[in-house]
Amino acid sequence: MNNILTLTNMTMQFGGVVAISNLSLKVDDGEIVALIGPNGAGKTTAFNCITGIYTPTDGSIFFKDKPLLRIPTYEITKLGISRTFQNIRLFSSLSVFDNVLIALHLRAKDNPLSATLRFNYKEEKRMREEASILLEKQSLLKYKNEIASSLPYGLQRRLEIARALATSPTLLLLDEPAAGMNPQETKELTEYIFQIRKEYNLSILMIEHHMDLVMDISDRIYVLDFGKMIAHGSPKEIQNNPQVIKAYLGEAE
Repeated sequence: MNNILTLTNMTMQFGGVVAISNLSLKVDDGEIVALIGPNGAGKTTAFNCITGIYTPTDGSIFFKDKPLLRIPTYEITKLGISRTFQNIRLFSSLSVFDNVLIALHLRAKDNPLSATLRFNYKEEKRMREEASILLEKQSLLKYKNEIASSLPYGLQRRLEIARALATSPTLLLLDEPAAGMNPQETKELTEYIFQIRKEYNLSILMIEHHMDLVMDISDRIYVLDFGKMIAHGSPKEIQNNPQVIKAYLGEAE
């Protein structure tokens, strides 16, 4: 199995606070890997380091054998890493269609001059057709003219994932995709993640607190506590790990 993402001894320090300490993890081709832990464990900080928002204090990050340190976020996205956020970050005042179209422009082949002189009409037409196809595949086409913020919460989550898919990633980072969802929405999300993994040939790294979803969907799980990895393994191994139960899942009475 080919390796997609590798973090080696990654440390992220903010002044005197060590948010992540010597974190090592990997994601292989086609895997769904979960990163779990209590609030404040450093999970989103890890995502921010992978996507170039933060530069780690120490350690290395490789994506398909290419080092990611000190590369701008938009270049990392062009390499094939896309993400969603714990708090949904759509262009809330724009339409569903325009949210996806903007993401498609990341891979557009035009330039400012050709856009100004309307030489790019074929490229624009192609992207609009591609946006419609993507929305149809995600069962969102009927909402294309709706303002993004007017959608129900579960559909906003799906739109954020659709927008991430528009950048043609090979690695998708999902930051608490089930946050705020009811059990039925969570069940549908689980099926949806399996669907897009297969359809788009994705590897997925996911932060999630919903343990049923994590255990159902993950090939492997890493557990953080106070910025340090305390366990990793299969869902069954994590469920039965005493240190994880004590730190995160809750001790049995």
